[in-house]
Formats: sequence, C-alpha cells, structure tokens
Amino acid sequence: MKVAELIFNAIKVRDIEYVFCVPGESFLATMDAFYGSKKPKLISTRHEEGAGIMADVYAKATGKTGVCMVTRGPGLTHLSIALHTAKQDSTPLVAFVGQVSRNFLHREAFQEINVVEFAGPVCKWAVELNNTDLVLELVEMAFHIAESGRPGPVIISIPEDIDRSESSKYSVLRKADSFSQSITEKGARNVSDMICEAKRPCIVAGEGVLRSNLTERLVEFTELTSIPVLTAWRRFDAFPNKHNLYLGALHISSNSNILAEPLKKADLVIAIGTRMDEFSTLNYSIPKLGQKLIQIDHSASESGGKPSGNHLYIAVEAGEALIKIGKALKNSKYRGPSKARQKELKEWQKRFKKLTTPQNWRKNILEKELDLEGIYYDITKILDDDVSIACDAGDFSGWLVRYYKWNKPHTFFGPTSGAMGYALPAAISAKLARPKFPSIAFAGDGGFAMTMCELETAVRYKLESLVAIVFNNNCYGTISRHQNSQFPGRSFGTSMGKISFADIAKAMGARGYFVKSNQEFSVALKSALGGEGPAVIEISVNNKLLGPWENAKIE
Repeated sequence: MKVAELIFNAIKVRDIEYVFCVPGESFLATMDAFYGSKKPKLISTRHEEGAGIMADVYAKATGKTGVCMVTRGPGLTHLSIALHTAKQDSTPLVAFVGQVSRNFLHREAFQEINVVEFAGPVCKWAVELNNTDLVLELVEMAFHIAESGRPGPVIISIPEDIDRSESSKYSVLRKADSFSQSITEKGARNVSDMICEAKRPCIVAGEGVLRSNLTERLVEFTELTSIPVLTAWRRFDAFPNKHNLYLGALHISSNSNILAEPLKKADLVIAIGTRMDEFSTLNYSIPKLGQKLIQIDHSASESGGKPSGNHLYIAVEAGEALIKIGKALKNSKYRGPSKARQKELKEWQKRFKKLTTPQNWRKNILEKELDLEGIYYDITKILDDDVSIACDAGDFSGWLVRYYKWNKPHTFFGPTSGAMGYALPAAISAKLARPKFPSIAFAGDGGFAMTMCELETAVRYKLESLVAIVFNNNCYGTISRHQNSQFPGRSFGTSMGKISFADIAKAMGARGYFVKSNQEFSVALKSALGGEGPAVIEISVNNKLLGPWENAKIE
C-alpha cells in the first residue's frame, strides 16, 4: 500500500471530518490521497498558522484529534504559533510536516529544517519517517501520544521520497482507546473527609472538564455539595454561567480578578481538569499557606507543585472520580455549608450578577461616544447559548469576558497562550465543526490583521452566519496600556495606521459593515448573521476608553 494511503486511512478510521493544510511539494502524494474525499475533507487555508489554529479548534469543538498538514522550513515555522497554543491548551493535534528527500538531508537543502529538533519545545513528541514499513505504526503512535495523558500536539515529518513510496508491511487500521486509572473507594473517602472538614471550599474547573464532557456531572456534584465554581483562564464554558453556584472566571488582569474572592478565601481548593496555570492560580499565589488543594486530572506530571500534606493529587478520570466522591459524601456525615456560608454564597452570586450584567445603552443615548458595555448588552440579547464564540488576544477581550455568559460547553474558543490572530481561523473551524450554529470571531485590529487572509477561506467555502467583530482603535491596546503604566508620557511603537476592515471584507467577497454608534451596531449584527457568506463588522473605538474593569467596585 502507498504510504500516502496509509496516512489517509489512519486519519479516516478516526472519523475525523476535516484536515487543514497549506499545500507543499514535499507531501503531494499525501495530499493526493484526499482527492475526491468528502470525509475526511482537505481544507486549504491561506497560512500555516491559520491551518494549525483550525485544527486546534476542530479538536476542541468535537473532542476528536485535530489534524493539519504543512510544508517544511517556512511552513513549520509559521505553524509553530499554533503548536505552542495547542501545547498550552492541552489540545490533541497531529501535524504532518513535509521534509526534503532523505538523500538531501543534512546538506541545508532548499527549505530544509531539522523538524524533530525544532519541534521539541512546542510538542509532546516529534518523529521523522525514515522506514516505509514503520509508517503505520508510527502514525498510530503519534495519535495515541497526542490523545493520552495530558493531550497535546505531535509532529510527523514526511521526507519527500517517503511520501511517494510504498509500504510492504501494514496491519489492520485501528483506533486505540486509552483508559485512565480509577479512584479507589478509600481514595474517594479521603477526598470526602477533606470536603467535610472544609468550611469554605471552592472548585476551579478547567479544560479537562470540557475534554471529557463532564459539565453535567460537575453540575450534579456542585449541587450535591453546594460548593461554588470558578472557571479557569479561558475555560469559561466549562460550567453554565447562569447557575447559582457559578461565581465567575479567573482572568489575566488583577483588576478583573475582583470576582476571585471565593478562591482567595477558600480553605480547600478543588481543581478539576486544570493544570493550575499562572492566571488560574492568581499569579501562583494559590494555594497559599493554610489552603489545602485537591487536584483531579489525567496527568500526574501536571500537578502544578510538589505533593505535600496540603496537596492531594488524583491522577484519574475526573468523571468517575466525581461519582465516587459524591457517593462517599452521601454515605458520610456531610451536612453542607453552614448558614453563614450560605449567606456568603448568595452575596457573592448577587455581586457576580451585578458586575457582569451589561446595562442597556439606550439609557445613555445622548452620549456621543460609543458605549462598549451597551454593545455587549445587544450581543447578549441577540445571540443564544449555542453560538460558537472565538476570541483573540487583546484588551478588547476583557469586555467579552466580563459581560458574555457561556451556558453550554464547547462554545468558547480562545487560546490560553495569548496568541494574536486566533479568532478568525478559530471561528471558521468552529463553523465547520458546528455547522448548525452561528460562529462569531471577536478580535482587535492588531490580531485580526495578522490572519485576516483566512477571510477568503471562509468565502471560498461559503460559510454563512460567520461574523467577525473587529474593535478598531488603531493601536496595540494591551501593550499601550502596559507602556503607559510603566513608562508614562513615553508612548512609542504601539500606534498603528488605519485599515478599513469593512472594505477589505468586501474586496475578499464577504460583507462589510462599519459601525460608529450603538444604534448602528445592533442593526449590523442582525444583518450580518443573515444573508449569504461571512461578514465583518468593524467598530471604531477610541483608544482612550477605560478598560472593562477600571471602575468596577465591590459593594
């Protein structure tokens, strides 16, 4: 069998619908194996970063493994942003990278790069195919490594001569299943005892909840225990935001962590499916002295700290663990929170709703400047819970995080890595993976400009109800804010020239809207969600506007 056919079939057997690529001469045979195939379908993108981001989001939206294909040298280096994102986001992704023929290797041939050495820091594993009889075994190993333990990206380098070769040895294609260790009854009782002893427990829910489809099970557990939930950084859809035990999202900014008081005051932190990153630990200040931590996740290597008397790490499948711990609690003397604790939880929930419910801009209709809180008032009224939301990096995103509510899992797509240029490719992939629902990309002018070439991809594949909302303040807003804080009066290098994104959208065959007021925005969004093909709504924003949490106060 041809090597290219082996690779194609290894992808097909996993029921993967889309593979994203930028074509390259070094893997033409593998590309040719997709000729006429509707599933998996090869989606050609405009840039390798876009292809990688689309593979990343496909995995997040479907629970399958994302697959992309790029060429050697510049193709791989362009892809590295998406690889880094997938690694920090714990996304299972397999990237096939073309390589020069084996007889040209180590001579600095055209576009040659040491793929395995280059990929090491941004991947779980990288391998170069150099024996045609081992192709199937190595490809299947790559998928297994990408999916097992803490998921992440894996790279397979395909030399051009291997790509055109045949394999004399191949076995029946199969998809390996991974099983995690189960928590013992004694272990469940130990956790139950810690919960019974705690007076102010708090749950942090992360990517593992989404990856294992545990949102409903987590809801059942919280309702059994009355323990409040915060979602980890950019895992906002791991728990329904409308639930009375949801108290907010952990965020990148100290100002926006105004809602993190339940975590700061907790005597027991229960981290479920999260690696305890910088923002989910409030700059590694959690767990602090006197706090106990229970961490439940697949991979013991990601405990976030050394085991101690105050740190219980449970490397198991979280769903089963929640069931067994819940059962142990039912058989214990657990009585739930005290009356004082119940009162405190109600006050926190009231505060969360007050701080995160946008006000109707129409009350301030005489104000000349566009009201971003009012923009989100309209967004929350127009969009429903099933819409796919993709978010780029930048200060503009703080408004989305504060005011939007995610009530269904797998509806938010944003990088924990802070990679700019993510939103548009992510929204395209989310639309392909969830075709019944609208897909909205939220981006600033800086991030959108980095990958706006993918708008043509959306037009080419005739994606409808795909809308990019671009907040244009003609500068790198986040960096400008940091610069003004640390070097006041010395603004430099952060101002950008003007780009008409609405006009660019029209030039690419999409619909473009330019908005300067709240009145215009609500009309534009409703129009953009209808009609044929994708649309871009460009919102002119004053770069002097305060951030979304600047005036937020605890009362």
